[in-house]
Amino acid sequence: MCKTDKRQPASRAGLLHTDPRTSPAIRDKLGEQLRAMYGKLEEEPLPDRLLALARQLDQPRPKGKP
Repeated sequence: MCKTDKRQPASRAGLLHTDPRTSPAIRDKLGEQLRAMYGKLEEEPLPDRLLALARQLDQPRPKGKP
C-alpha cells in the first residue's frame, strides 16, 4: 500500500464492512449472485463430524480449563 492510500488493509478494516463507494445496486446484484451460487448448500445435510463438533460446543466446560 502506498503512503497516500488512506484505506485500511482488509484484515484491519473488517471483512463484514462494505466499501461505502460500492453502490447499492452493485451490492444487491452481488447478493443475488451469491444466494444463487450458495443457496442450495442450505438444503444439504451437515456431515456427522460437524454435528458432533457442534454438540461439543453446547456442552458446559469444566472450570479451570480454557
